[in-house]
Amino acid sequence: MATTTTEAGSGWRRYVPAAVWLPAYDRSWLSGDLVAALTVWALLVPEAMAYATLAGVPPEAGLYTAPLALLGYALFGTSRQLNVGPSSTVAVMSAATVTPFAMGDADRFIELTALLALIVGAVFVVAGVLRMGMVADFMSRPVLDGFIIGLALTIAAGQLHKLFGFEVESGSFFEDIWFVLRDLDMTSGWTLAVGVSSLAALFLLERFAPKVPAALTVVIVAIVAVSILDLEAEGVEVIGEIPAGLPPFGLPDIEWGDIGNLLPGAIGIVLVGFAESVAAARTYASKYGYEVDADQELIALGAANVGAGFSQGFVVDGSLSKSAAADGAGARSQMYSLLLAVFVLITVVALTPLFENLAEATLGAVVIHAVWSLIRLPKLRRFWRLSPADFWPALVAMLGVLLIDILAGLALAVMVSLLLLLRNVSRPRTAVLGKVEGEVDGHPFAAYRSVEEYPRSQQSDGLVIFRFEAELFFANASVFKQRVRDAVDDADPVARVVIIDGEMMSNIDLTALDMLEELEGELRDAGIELWYARIRTPVAEMLDRLALTDERGTGRVYPSIGAAVTAYQTTSGG
Repeated sequence: MATTTTEAGSGWRRYVPAAVWLPAYDRSWLSGDLVAALTVWALLVPEAMAYATLAGVPPEAGLYTAPLALLGYALFGTSRQLNVGPSSTVAVMSAATVTPFAMGDADRFIELTALLALIVGAVFVVAGVLRMGMVADFMSRPVLDGFIIGLALTIAAGQLHKLFGFEVESGSFFEDIWFVLRDLDMTSGWTLAVGVSSLAALFLLERFAPKVPAALTVVIVAIVAVSILDLEAEGVEVIGEIPAGLPPFGLPDIEWGDIGNLLPGAIGIVLVGFAESVAAARTYASKYGYEVDADQELIALGAANVGAGFSQGFVVDGSLSKSAAADGAGARSQMYSLLLAVFVLITVVALTPLFENLAEATLGAVVIHAVWSLIRLPKLRRFWRLSPADFWPALVAMLGVLLIDILAGLALAVMVSLLLLLRNVSRPRTAVLGKVEGEVDGHPFAAYRSVEEYPRSQQSDGLVIFRFEAELFFANASVFKQRVRDAVDDADPVARVVIIDGEMMSNIDLTALDMLEELEGELRDAGIELWYARIRTPVAEMLDRLALTDERGTGRVYPSIGAAVTAYQTTSGG
């Protein structure tokens, strides 16, 4: 498997990577993949049931979700280590999307949740076919981190009431905290003991026995304790009967109006789920020296979500924590996901009665522990220290989730990303250049650098060398024009020639061309010529079409700044 899936596959096989790696599977990898599957199974079973409660559906839906999702990604994915399945992030986004349209009807909630997974899957597949893998880089990392921190805090706050043993209405982060504080007098002592001890055990095992499957261990111990001590009679809420048998495969009842209602939330889930999944996939691709195909990953995540919806589950995405567990256990290929799907099916068919005495408080503790690692507040401090310009958008995204709600917070995060993009492209760095001379290893050199950064750089009288460090197009054309004017106004003595250094301008549009024509006219009326140096071929061709370059006069083009300066000094006698 030294080659990538894209390199090895052709025709239809390109879209089904398993058709390439499965026939060539090295059987010596089976032991590592088997151990990885068992390791992830120990994490997945309790977490899947816990995340199902986050999605607003019965615990068994988490187990229904996993098998076909795992199969779909194993067949179509390009990462060897990525685990795709139920996760806290998209589970809570699913609940936020479905709740307004379920009207309090539990059966309708389950149907809409499955339909949402199908819609998400369809959006993923369409995006993959259209080769829109570039959306992996759409949201800036600080904005996505801020959104995830806010989401993790919201999830944790929404689970607190389970530890105390009473129900509260769902709200924003601060509302959830207030509701718990308001109703503390309703606390069930036994439930609090189970919840707090479960949470403490999870953190202690993670800290002092990292190789022990903490979630499964705590779940088993809690089930035994509830059963032996008959804690249900003491008021400790348990999951209760979990239907045994294969998932209820089939399409949910679909109405066109439901699709329209759920589509905006589905697009939000696609954005966040894809960003998280591809980030995890690329982490392991980089570690082991292979590549992931972002467009194919869209198709694979689509197949996983379609599988989840077809089995009456909820939306899925890539999990960094379970992928790390699989990698640490020796996963060598997506064979471990195929084995894991079999183990989950066995659990659904034969082992669900074992979980009937699982306390709701323990499930809440599993969720809180799972999202705790996502609450990376030190990241915000790092943003503040290294780049305040990135800190504020991250903070806005986080507060949008905490103060408003999840989907509104996501919309705010996307808007902040767009504003950042517009800010960066519309206000690029510019510089007036001067000549810097020196010597390296006994060899003299000359280069042109910013006069602001290199105050000793030399400028020829009457010559302005202007560098624009970005593409030149409609969003920044007016900025370009104004900064050239400013450079001319600041010139001392008065400028006679302006040289545009075009090395970093790889393209140009009609708005920018019109601006250059206007600028050339303004400068000509002021007795100033506009020259160009190091112009890229696409830009030079566009300038030629508009007759803005002419070797006989205004609009001279030179292969280097040095050649342009020499020509100026020759013609001006400087």
